[in-house]
Parts: sequence; structure tokens; C-alpha cells
Amino acid sequence: MSTRGLAARDTVTRGRVARREYRLADGAPAAGWEPAARWRRLGAWLLDVALFVVTLGIGWAVWAWHSWAWGTTPGKSLLGLTVFGTDTRRPATRARMALRALVYQSVVMLIGVATLGLGWLYCVAAALGTGRRTVCDEWSHAVLLQRPRKLG
Repeated sequence: MSTRGLAARDTVTRGRVARREYRLADGAPAAGWEPAARWRRLGAWLLDVALFVVTLGIGWAVWAWHSWAWGTTPGKSLLGLTVFGTDTRRPATRARMALRALVYQSVVMLIGVATLGLGWLYCVAAALGTGRRTVCDEWSHAVLLQRPRKLG
């Protein structure tokens, strides 16, 4: 079953669609939010890398610390992406974002180096799959959603 067209509140388990209602930080339903598009996700990662380099890491770290409170990174916030917890169904907390960025992504880097790049291929394949979730998303019980487009 394809996950194309599913809303943020829908998940696919063994071919069945289960309703999952995500909510914003203020408790309002996250209506219209969808899993992040692959290119937008890649763009956010590239923006984060570019901002890290341009600000020598210091400006990015300060900006990231502030944006983690809303479940984003600098690159994700510029492209309208937010990390939601699959267990809480709300934007990720600063603690979850820090764990995701500092621990899980470091482990993925080590696995990639230890497997001479094969581990990274698995991560890329997971992000390109139907669930659009990386290994870090799975480990941190998170999903990356994009804001709905404003009409008009």
C-alpha cells in the first residue's frame, strides 16, 4: 500500500491505515500536515550544513538550541518542517531534538564509517522509502512533517 496522499494523522501498519491525530504545541490539531517530501528533507539538511559552515558552527548551535524547543533545526524551520514525536503526537521537545542530533546522528556516522559507507546507503534508502523516515527518526520515535501550504 502506498503512503502517498496520507495525512499526518494516518499511519500504515501491515497494509492497514490507522488514524493518528497529531497536535501542535498549543493543542490545536495539525490538520493538513503531511510527511516531509524527500527533496524538502534533503534541502533542510543541506541548509543546516551550509548554515553550520557559514556561521562556523557557533551561530548554528545557538539558533539550533532555540529552534529545538519547537521541534525544528535552522534548516527545517526555513523550509517549514517540524519533527513530531510518534508517541506524544506533538512537536518534539528540546530534549528529544538534542538526543536525535547529538547521539543518534553520531551513532549513524560511526556505523557509516565502520561499514565503509554501507550503513549510510541504508539510511538514504530508508529516507527514500514509503515511510520517509530515517534510522534517527525510528530510534527517536519521530516523524518529520511539513506545514500545509497556504492557499491564496
